[in-house]
Amino acid sequence: MSILQKARELGEELASSVELEEMKEAELKMMKDPGASRLVREFNEKQRKFMDLKASGVELTSEQVAEVEDLERRVMENPLIVDFFRKQQDFERIIQEINEIIARAITGESGACSDECCSNCSGCS
Repeated sequence: MSILQKARELGEELASSVELEEMKEAELKMMKDPGASRLVREFNEKQRKFMDLKASGVELTSEQVAEVEDLERRVMENPLIVDFFRKQQDFERIIQEINEIIARAITGESGACSDECCSNCSGCS
């Protein structure tokens, strides 16, 4: 079996994973909710605006900092957004573990990990 075929199989396994499905469901719920989707849009717009300002060397004013903090607080108070973030982190953790397993295999590093790798064994940390 070729490397590319194995990569394709891994991609298919990821695509059918419970974690990805849960993340997609949480995202759909979040985006269907008018309040949550408005907060997400507002957050993305402000983040883009403030990152552009910082990239051009402009410091945020105290009012802008307060605006960001208030928006972050409102985002983290929304249970649909928080649920999506948690599910996204769960899926990203799997991707990170896969990358670590591949890196160890490439470098020949022997870890105590099996195919059922965990994030708290000595080989994964």
